[in-house]
Amino acid sequence: MKIDVNKIDVGRFSIRDEMDEEYLGQLAQSLLDDGQWHPIIVRRMEGGRYELVAGHYRLKASVKAGLKEIEANIRELSDEEADLLSLKTNMLRQELTPREQGRALSRIMERYGWSQSEIARKLSVESKWVGRRLRVALELHEEVAKALDNGRINFSVASVIGSIPLEEQPLLLSVVLKRGVTDISEAGAIRRQLLNDTIFTIGCEDRDIDNFIDALKQEDIELLMDVRYSSDYQHDPDFSGNVLKRELERNDIEYEHRPEYGIPHIIQDPYKEGALSHQCLKQWYEWHVNTETKFSEFIEHLKKSGKVALMGVEKYAKPTKEQKYSCHRDILADLILDQKSSDPLMKFGKRKDLG
Repeated sequence: MKIDVNKIDVGRFSIRDEMDEEYLGQLAQSLLDDGQWHPIIVRRMEGGRYELVAGHYRLKASVKAGLKEIEANIRELSDEEADLLSLKTNMLRQELTPREQGRALSRIMERYGWSQSEIARKLSVESKWVGRRLRVALELHEEVAKALDNGRINFSVASVIGSIPLEEQPLLLSVVLKRGVTDISEAGAIRRQLLNDTIFTIGCEDRDIDNFIDALKQEDIELLMDVRYSSDYQHDPDFSGNVLKRELERNDIEYEHRPEYGIPHIIQDPYKEGALSHQCLKQWYEWHVNTETKFSEFIEHLKKSGKVALMGVEKYAKPTKEQKYSCHRDILADLILDQKSSDPLMKFGKRKDLG
């Protein structure tokens, strides 16, 4: 059925932010040359008028082409039905950008009080599809939104950036742009590495294995990095490397032993007996780490492994009333924090000792 274009109101279902004027001109010329291929969808209003539900480009192009009438399907629709139909048809024709889809989804969810899973079911899409579009529409820093609008990043990458706190998004954006990232899995790996900014430490002395593992699980530790010189622990077999590895894996925590970051007994014993000062121990250990180990590769490994806890023997990292000397993990943790790198993905900014 043909309808006078002057009797059609755009109304509440205009969900686009902007019109592509170049495409609009091309479509107007196509309507003049080839005619209208698909009818728009409208619903009846009072006074012989109609409200546009779907086909905003076609209506605008018809007006631009100087056409008096347009082919339309008239549907009897409630507000809810019309909202859903408008969104569905725009998605199917890919007439909306992901950000516009997200804004439209947000408006409809707020209008009807629908949850993310409810609107996903109504649109016959996965809930995560809705979530990603909501994220880029509502949770993007201005710089990230601009990069998305300008085509410097794609929607998948933008959705990853939008999943982190707003104030941290520009830094992740800069890394993504510098590396030319377009793949969502690669962007996710970079996000994981960037957010992994706290180095944890823990000791095994005078601890129960269950309490020890609970302390790790409370912090969602993913890897226990054993930096003892030897993983054999005669004081408590539960903390010997093989046994500890088995117990940790049962709790979905990885275990790794790196003896090169331990202190050999020829250095360790005189320190504990008071024949070697803490300053001498620290100077030796810093020299050892910086010259005898692949320290930058070690830090990169820590950053890529998720939440990591450095494990030493002493219960506390620093001396206390009940512990006269410090654990070398205290020095190692500080060296990690002090590591100089121009790459933000190689930096730890915080430290937490699990006493």
